[in-house]
Amino acid sequence: MSELSITPVILCGGAGSRLWPMSRDEKPKQFHALFNDRSLLTNTASRIPVGIHNGLAVAPPIVLGNAQLEQMFHGALKEFETQPSNILLEPSVRDTAAAIAAVTAFVAARNNDQLVVVLPSDARIDNHEVFLDAIAKAARTASKTDAIMTLGIAPSRPETQYGYIQQGEVFEEGFRVEKFREKPDYTTAQKYVAEGNFLWNAGMFLFRVGRMVEEFERLQPEIWDKAKNAVELAETDGPFVFLDHDNFNIAPKLSMDYAIMEKADNIGVIPASFDWDDLGSWTQLYEAASKDGDGNALYGDVINIEAKNNYVRADDALVAIAGVEGLTVIAEDNKVLVARTEKAHLVKDVTTVFKADYAYTRKRHWPKKQIQQWLFEKALPLWAEKGIDYENGGVHEALTFDAEPAPHMQKRLRVIARQIYCFSHASLLGWKGDSDKILRHCFDTLINTGWHEDGGFIHLYNPDGTVLDDTRDTYDQCFVLLGLSWLYRAKAWPEARKWADKTLAYMDSHLADTVNGGYFEDSKGSLPRRANPHMHFLEAMLGWYDATGDKRFLDRAQAMVQLFERHYYDRISGTVTERFNDDWSAIAKGDADLSVEPGHSYEWAWLLMRYNSYRSTPRLEAKARAIYAAARAFGHHEQTGAAADYMQPDGTGVSDNARCWPQTEALKAAIIFEINGLSVAASHRKMMLDVLLTRYLNGPIDGGWYDAINTEGRVTAPDMPSSTFYHVFCALAEHIER
Repeated sequence: MSELSITPVILCGGAGSRLWPMSRDEKPKQFHALFNDRSLLTNTASRIPVGIHNGLAVAPPIVLGNAQLEQMFHGALKEFETQPSNILLEPSVRDTAAAIAAVTAFVAARNNDQLVVVLPSDARIDNHEVFLDAIAKAARTASKTDAIMTLGIAPSRPETQYGYIQQGEVFEEGFRVEKFREKPDYTTAQKYVAEGNFLWNAGMFLFRVGRMVEEFERLQPEIWDKAKNAVELAETDGPFVFLDHDNFNIAPKLSMDYAIMEKADNIGVIPASFDWDDLGSWTQLYEAASKDGDGNALYGDVINIEAKNNYVRADDALVAIAGVEGLTVIAEDNKVLVARTEKAHLVKDVTTVFKADYAYTRKRHWPKKQIQQWLFEKALPLWAEKGIDYENGGVHEALTFDAEPAPHMQKRLRVIARQIYCFSHASLLGWKGDSDKILRHCFDTLINTGWHEDGGFIHLYNPDGTVLDDTRDTYDQCFVLLGLSWLYRAKAWPEARKWADKTLAYMDSHLADTVNGGYFEDSKGSLPRRANPHMHFLEAMLGWYDATGDKRFLDRAQAMVQLFERHYYDRISGTVTERFNDDWSAIAKGDADLSVEPGHSYEWAWLLMRYNSYRSTPRLEAKARAIYAAARAFGHHEQTGAAADYMQPDGTGVSDNARCWPQTEALKAAIIFEINGLSVAASHRKMMLDVLLTRYLNGPIDGGWYDAINTEGRVTAPDMPSSTFYHVFCALAEHIER
């Protein structure tokens, strides 16, 4: 007998809501490693490998999941021994009937007689040979009878969390299905187990696609019509197939059991003898886990003192258990679950409440008063008390997560200027702290030890306050100018204007490029030249114009806008070029890093719109909108919503890391475009406020921040840089004042 050709279809769309907080919308359980070092998705693929097995010719699998998880699939598929032939991505979750209809239409368009086996991605099956033998029996039965087959698991206990299949008469190598039963209560489950002709419904289906087409057309024509159209109008990018949004999203939302299996004729079941567990709850994971002598299953950093029969996963925290028994404790993604293991089924209810009231994707309302309280009562007191270095001058470069000075080998002068901005602006907003003391200390450090005897402000200090690097860096001069503009505006100190004038005079005489425009990088003529210092010079000049109304500052700002339009703005990609040769010509591809930063695009957009409100410039708003749109479209992580550190100009190569400051710049840009009538900016503003407050400003201590996260939302920064306060304060102040 020749082999039967079969295509595995792996459904990867479940949410795993009973495994919160580990399993979340942005990383559901199938992407986690729960019982070995590979994800559940990878384990599913490995148990039905490509090749000849038990009379089956197994083709490469098709994976079907949610388009929101595209980046997760990119990472997970690297673990596959054989790459899938295709990954079908749903624009929304419409339950299993629409999903299976779509993959049926996809395969039927190529071979109407192909056998497929549909497998959930979230089960544990250890005996692969017995599993393949059951698949082979189902395939042979389907081939002979054109039946829709399913696999049933012999129950080992009266389980109330699974549906059941009642088997009928003998049917080829299995049995006909008498009836599908919903999840029973405990008494009914006991009855099913005692009767001996009931099997757990494992959600595995095997069928000829032409037969399934007929059933969908007969029983669920609307689902079939929308799913088929979604496939026909899909967009393809390599192995990824993006189902059409408009069609798929209006397909009726039904389970496969309810839509087809409970209504169709000629349904068979193969009783399976392999061990199976859908790993759907913490109770099941505890029962399947390896345990120590006291019955504890412990993962991660766990301290155990006289505790018994507990299940603990500590993924991003140290968890200590002492004198407790029968608990499930899960710490992940800044969330903690504590439940009695026997009551772990209640976690699904926890997930419901979390999504309604706490998930950042809810776009919840953040009252401006609440945000101002965070600034006034938590952030400013923390950085006023812990962030100022009264012993060595200036400010500490960073604080540890315990609010102690972090052990950095150098201190940047620009951070002093940034804190001058923060506490000056705070004073203007009405903060009652001792801003005069802080500002006087920072100002004195700036002019007494920061000003070089040959003019200009130095670059770096040693931790003890002595000068480490006396290079006069343009970026540093710009932040001194910005800080002094806010100091003058808040306190009207005449010396602030005096030192700003001295700084500008030094820049004009020593750093200005009178041939090509703008300023050189520093007093050493370093290369490449960058757009970024000029962006902050534009910011500083707008700051001085706001403080004085002197149009000479607006003229200086205009020169920076002209540089942007002539050299920095890439009209083809809608991005801001970062680095240049001496004459502002573009650096050749391959000679240097050509990446662009979404955070800078947002920052430029905000500043250009501010400038345009003072001095209207033809087409400038259109350019600002273009760089805002490109950053918004390509520069964010799909799972967290965070703006990434960098990307390539064509939108590819998005970095895995996302620092705090690009989120603040995205928020500022969204605010100013919302004010100027851009419809998408209002929702973007809400999203970025959520990202900032729930991903970064939620720890590690009141008034502090996590300075960077990765694509999965894990913290990657070792401490809290003081320089980030400038970004945080400016963005939240914009939100409060607008």
